[in-house]
Amino acid sequence: MLARRFGLLFSVAVVLGLGSACTTNRVTNKNEVVTPAGSEPNLTREAAIQRASHVSQVHYDLEFQLREKKTDYSGQTTITFDYQGSREPLRIDFYQGQIRKLMVNNKALTPQYNELYIVLPASSLKVGTNTVMIQFQRAFSRDGRGFVRFEDPEDGRVYTYTDLEPYKPNRVFPCFDQPDLKATYTMKVTAPKTWHVVTSVRESGIQDLGNDSRVWDFPKSAKFSTYIWSLHAGPYHMWEDKAGDIPLRLFARESLAKFVKTNDWFTFTKQGLDFFPRYFAYPYHYKKYDQLIVPEFNPGAMENVAAVTFSERFISRGPKSDRSRRGLANTILHEMAHMWFGDLVTMKWWNDLWLNESFATYMAHLALAEATEFKSTAWRSFHGTKQWAYWEDQLVTTHPIEADVPDTRQAFANFDGITYGKGASVLKQVAYFIGPDKFQKGVQSYFKKYAEKNTELKDFMGELGAAYGSSLDEWQKQWLQTSSLNTVSVDLTCDKSKITELKLSQSSPEDHNHQRGHRFKVALFGSKSGKLRTTDVFEVRLTEPSQTVAEATGKACPILVYPNYEDYGYLKVNLDQVTVKNLPQYVHILSDPFQRQLFWSALWDMVRDSNLHLKKYANLALKGIEKEKDEDTLRDILNSLHGRFSNSASVLYYMPQGSKEQTLAYQAFAERLERISWNRMKKSRGGSEKQKIWLNSVMTAASTNFGLSNIKALLDGDVKLKGLPIDQDKRWSIIHTLASHNYAGAAKLIEKEYKTDSSADGKKNMIAAQAAVPNWESKKQWLEELIKKDTTYSFDQLKEAMYSLFPRHQVEMREKYAPEFFQNLEMIAKEREGFYASAYTNLVPSECFGENTTRITDFLNKHHDLHPSVAKKLKISRQEDERCRKIRELALKK
Repeated sequence: MLARRFGLLFSVAVVLGLGSACTTNRVTNKNEVVTPAGSEPNLTREAAIQRASHVSQVHYDLEFQLREKKTDYSGQTTITFDYQGSREPLRIDFYQGQIRKLMVNNKALTPQYNELYIVLPASSLKVGTNTVMIQFQRAFSRDGRGFVRFEDPEDGRVYTYTDLEPYKPNRVFPCFDQPDLKATYTMKVTAPKTWHVVTSVRESGIQDLGNDSRVWDFPKSAKFSTYIWSLHAGPYHMWEDKAGDIPLRLFARESLAKFVKTNDWFTFTKQGLDFFPRYFAYPYHYKKYDQLIVPEFNPGAMENVAAVTFSERFISRGPKSDRSRRGLANTILHEMAHMWFGDLVTMKWWNDLWLNESFATYMAHLALAEATEFKSTAWRSFHGTKQWAYWEDQLVTTHPIEADVPDTRQAFANFDGITYGKGASVLKQVAYFIGPDKFQKGVQSYFKKYAEKNTELKDFMGELGAAYGSSLDEWQKQWLQTSSLNTVSVDLTCDKSKITELKLSQSSPEDHNHQRGHRFKVALFGSKSGKLRTTDVFEVRLTEPSQTVAEATGKACPILVYPNYEDYGYLKVNLDQVTVKNLPQYVHILSDPFQRQLFWSALWDMVRDSNLHLKKYANLALKGIEKEKDEDTLRDILNSLHGRFSNSASVLYYMPQGSKEQTLAYQAFAERLERISWNRMKKSRGGSEKQKIWLNSVMTAASTNFGLSNIKALLDGDVKLKGLPIDQDKRWSIIHTLASHNYAGAAKLIEKEYKTDSSADGKKNMIAAQAAVPNWESKKQWLEELIKKDTTYSFDQLKEAMYSLFPRHQVEMREKYAPEFFQNLEMIAKEREGFYASAYTNLVPSECFGENTTRITDFLNKHHDLHPSVAKKLKISRQEDERCRKIRELALKK
């Protein structure tokens, strides 16, 4: 998942002393910057470098006391470490806890603590081995970060788990919280008798205390960073299996156990544990492999050592689509790849987080293609990741892959499409550039050389360069230290049905004017036996601003041309005029489904760049969905028409509705899409992937009386689909759509459904549906709840309201909230942590109005100290608003 770099020169010096007398001590030295108590936790890279220069050979002996009915926990950490000596105090990170006792080298100290970290005076430490014992107490988290407690509303069972990346271990126990201070861990956990307790190793013993509690003893672990340590405890349902000699366990809440498709989980896990050790030529390093599906988990998954956590979003209460199953396999393999790249070998600081995530993303797709049932679609799935990267890399917030990360706050802001998607794309490209065998050889050497160590990018690139037989420094400068992407254009000239010149050129934005070396394939397509097929493929190394493909001269003039055939290059495609002219007629008969998908992506990019009229694309796409037979391509075209979610970029989102005429045109198009989806759904084979795709489209696109009455009939059971039940998740999806359009009786539907489904998911769906109702008084209640400090709702529940309050068809209500939004964001940015303010920006006014750009710009100009993730999201919203206006301006031209 996440990671980045630290530093030391202690960035803080206001320190609260929480000793037995609760006295307050202020400690300041010339190397520290005063940080007021209550600030958001942060560690600078300089501070981390300084600390790592003095501290080594760290071991944590941990004790936790967990009680079922308590919303806090107590613990003790005994840290043993070697110390080089310094005149400056030593910092131990611990956020918003209470220190009950502090002993340093067997001497009691009054804690100097500011709720961010503890400061140990230099005089209390010695050169050589030191021991620090801290007894502490802390509240469990309800925001999904740190040590989380969740009570299941269905059966009252309590579950706990940790989520710690990038800088959250200090929310659980006092520690040196930086990735290059790797440590070993021993642990004792006292927990209720009915609970399982899970961490990186299996327990060495369990002692029954006779008071409905047991003590779990865990032996010394392998050596790894604090952010991949974990502790999970609760009455989880457990399944067991084996992958060779590796014990496997899977855990989930008891109330969700009946919905877990365990065969998929264990099958994909075994396939990964067979593939990765062979590919890396390095065995799985740990003694077991556990996976836990946990509630209210913010990320998709997290690569804790030998105890990987997953969001419950991977559980569905009905049949899963093939794409959902592939997504699960991909995520399992992604986290498993981290067991080598990230856990076994770890970045020194968070600036190399990109390499951690990019490698896992690339390797997951490679394993998906080589070791699973998804061989034919794995790299098509990867194309979706690249689309995310292309979008992110064209924003004003783009940054080099190898970005500067001065502190842990910035690390959080850089979890984006560049860190994951672009990084993985350039790894795929470098593997193609130097050859897959040499890439694999370099990776194998890297693990062998750096196991259980911390590394920097130069170490990884050095091993690849050694395997390649040449330095990759120039490649690194071009691809990792520059921003944005190149566009490759095709200029085709033919005479007498023969190519006289096929010219390629690369361009870049004015503010990121970088030429790069590319290696990719160019394909020509011609008609054969009524099908459009590949006639010629040329491997190209494009190193100049433009160059001619000499091998193409004299070949038959093609109907279509596509640079980046098979999607090896990281580049944006600008189609030639002949291809653009011919695509509407020929794209449906192109025999290669992946290539059809790539052409549709290129067309949608042209819409987003205002190079293709929205109406022209919309009409072509409506024809396309009726002819398309490939599931992945069909799903992509449908998403471009109605969006994956209500406020996703789509034809319906971009269509202007300012006048009565425009509104009627919008409704006519929407109903046409609804009718096609409805009819295709009813004609599809029962239980088939296509039927699932069409049903999803029916539920997502419904907005007219035709569409809304149809989904109501599905909800009521008046229309039944053979082989595809309207399960609980789909019922809520339908109710949410009906509520957002104020369909007759929507409020009663919500109330009735929640009585039927009062589960944790049921409550979140109820909140989302209530927030979506176009009633200002109802919305005000949720808007007020979002700014309450003492709210009784969890962050996970509040996010449901945030994401549902203003769907695309409630423009006036979003606009009504605009002035209040900026006032509230100012307050939240000052009083809450960055993650909450970042989520709150989902309510930013963004409806293609020029006024929105001005308001966001004014706010940014007045608030230069915003959390990096908040400022970033506001800038993106402003840019997407500008994009939307340009698309609409072109759409209004006849």
